[in-house]
Amino acid sequence: MMQLSKREIKILLSLLDSEICLTTKELAKQLEVSIRTIKYDLDNIRLWLKQREVELLSQRNKGFWFELTDRQRLALKNELQEVARFETFLDQKSRVVKIVMSLLLEEKTVTVNQLAEQLKVSSNTIIADLEKVTEFVSSFQVTLKKKAGQGIFLIGDEDKLRFLMEYLLNRKLTEYDIYQIMNQLIHSRQKKQHPIYLEKDSRFYGIYQVVLNEMSEILSNASLDQFDYSELLSITFRVAIATCRLQIGRAIGSFKLVQTFDQQDVALRVMYHVFKKFDLPLFEAEYRYIQSDLVQKEYSQNTLELSIRLIDTVSKELNLSFNKDNQLLTNLFAHLSLRLGKKHVFINEYNPFVDEIKKRYPVLFRAITKACQRELTDNAYAVNDSFIAYIALHFLVFFEKERQETSIVRIVYVCSTGLGVTNLIEQKVKEEIPNINIIGFTSVLNASEVIREKEPDLVISIFPIEGIHVPLIKVNAIPTKEDIQNIKQLIRGLLEKNMLQQRSKKVQDDCSFAQENVEAYSQDVIVKGYVIYEGLCELFGKNLKKEYQKAFLLHVLLMVHRIMFKNQYELDGTVQQEIWLQQKELIMQIEQLFSENDLSVNQAELTALFQYMDTYLGIKKEVGETSEIK
Repeated sequence: MMQLSKREIKILLSLLDSEICLTTKELAKQLEVSIRTIKYDLDNIRLWLKQREVELLSQRNKGFWFELTDRQRLALKNELQEVARFETFLDQKSRVVKIVMSLLLEEKTVTVNQLAEQLKVSSNTIIADLEKVTEFVSSFQVTLKKKAGQGIFLIGDEDKLRFLMEYLLNRKLTEYDIYQIMNQLIHSRQKKQHPIYLEKDSRFYGIYQVVLNEMSEILSNASLDQFDYSELLSITFRVAIATCRLQIGRAIGSFKLVQTFDQQDVALRVMYHVFKKFDLPLFEAEYRYIQSDLVQKEYSQNTLELSIRLIDTVSKELNLSFNKDNQLLTNLFAHLSLRLGKKHVFINEYNPFVDEIKKRYPVLFRAITKACQRELTDNAYAVNDSFIAYIALHFLVFFEKERQETSIVRIVYVCSTGLGVTNLIEQKVKEEIPNINIIGFTSVLNASEVIREKEPDLVISIFPIEGIHVPLIKVNAIPTKEDIQNIKQLIRGLLEKNMLQQRSKKVQDDCSFAQENVEAYSQDVIVKGYVIYEGLCELFGKNLKKEYQKAFLLHVLLMVHRIMFKNQYELDGTVQQEIWLQQKELIMQIEQLFSENDLSVNQAELTALFQYMDTYLGIKKEVGETSEIK
């Protein structure tokens, strides 16, 4: 079969992602080449598609488009991702990654000739690539060594080598991979339509399939609310990495076996079943690696003061008045409270926003990095690109605020969850596109359920989704100008077809209150907020930190406002479960207080309240013992 060039793959993916027709002029602008070049590429694409009995439709003055089912589109996208990885000629950057991964997975030394044969290039090309390999791995405190007459290999601390391996896996991930992995994890009993080819033709590939199968079986009986997709990815990657490294005799620590088991610990259960399949001992050090980079002994960071200092530092660095934005302080405080309050921290997580934020907002990214490195000395391990990117999203909302227009089109947005993510996207999309109402944000884990519940007119997603019965448009993690234009054109088409006239009443219902009731509703928010504040002060008693009583009042009033406007905080992965075990009676009393005032409060909002209690610092975990992991 014929091969596609990298540019032709990009063109074909753009056409598959688009819900509208694309012209050669638009494609040429997108890829920064001539219209003639695009026409030649489209000829090759048609031949490639013909071999698969797929037709690319076109019409003069209209453009190119596909008429395919969701499943057909997804199947083609999945195949194209694998073509891009395995069938095209690799550039030097891609070869460097392949060489490093090969060395990490091999027990013995690897020769230049072996690498040349594997990558289908000359030995001289590999020798030139090795200079780049040496430069690349050195940033991870890993060294490339040569042994005369035997070959090359990597040396370094085991934790550094594994960190490097996990970094490369995360960098290779595409949104299609994420969707397929999550789909397999949460729909384990359904027939797998699209295989996952991550690191195909390597030791890692087969092991990762086993890990996914074991994880999906365990999750079938677990609540997905306690995870986000980046945490699930980290666990599956680390179990597979640990297995690969142990198979070549590379343990990360001592050979002491795990002595105590927690039946609710998903990571431990996955590790147990995978290690059992590969006849590997259940080392305690391997469990600590799989579960997190660092298990915090106690949570001692004053998050409110930290949030204020970060905002002040960035404001001075950029000469902007971030410190006058009360909403920024509230949202950043909530984000850091949940993020730094997690028992387990995955510092090498997948984050779809990193590259775009670094590219489009480099000055802001550098300023936040500098501020975090200065202020987060006790949590220096957490200050990485992913951590900075999520904080940057909160600051970017400052730039995006503008009066919102009346909404007509009801939209569900599928993205990486979190308050900063949703606030930024909502402001950016609404400032660019009139006549919309974003009625909900969801992660890829819960996308289908939320779409069924909300019944939107349009779904905007950074991930591919199949099996839904409403129009869907796929965008980048942070919508680009091309994304915005595509959304605008699709919305105009929906309006022109009068698809939304019957929705008018539902749109009004989503607005929560009519204009004439604004005054009465505002009074209700204020009164309920103060009633909840007084009730919480009574429940917390002396445990409420005196120095934060004013801040606590503001927090409670804004919390009630969020609840009444259906915009509560969302959990960023897991939080310390000790709160729910040791403070069970108090939590029930708090929930009763909210219930008596016709308010339903979620777990993330409850967790944020405990940041104001002195007793929060004393929470310890008591792990029970069981004789067998199920």
